[in-house]
Amino acid sequence: MKYRQPGYHDKDYKDEREKRKENDRGPRGPREPRGMAREARLVTRCFQCGHQQPAPESLDPGALCPSCNAPLHCCRNCVHFDPAARFQCREPIPAKILSKTAANACTFFRPETVLDATGRRIVTPAPAPEPDKETSARAAFDALFKKK
Repeated sequence: MKYRQPGYHDKDYKDEREKRKENDRGPRGPREPRGMAREARLVTRCFQCGHQQPAPESLDPGALCPSCNAPLHCCRNCVHFDPAARFQCREPIPAKILSKTAANACTFFRPETVLDATGRRIVTPAPAPEPDKETSARAAFDALFKKK
């Protein structure tokens, strides 16, 4: 309807909404990307050169990148690598690994996987935020943009 003010063809607008409700039953499926439909596949990327290869379940500690010969079983290619965490790892490792780009035999290592078609990373479960921090951040935001 062009004009949706109260009183102007109220019955028509009500009928239009009811038709939409009848047609919109259940959740919708995923939308296709613009243009042609693409298939996404899981790959691992080399931290050094970005070379992609199919994502394996586990890597041999001596595995090397076929493109640049950089070690693949290293902290920089791990899911748990986090520069902000203690020892730059989300897992409780007992001692710091000095070189994050050198091959190591870490027991917590899992290769980081990426979707090839979209470039989005697979989300790994992160620790839940503490409720006190969330409310204090909200309070700071409200104080900053408080109406005067």
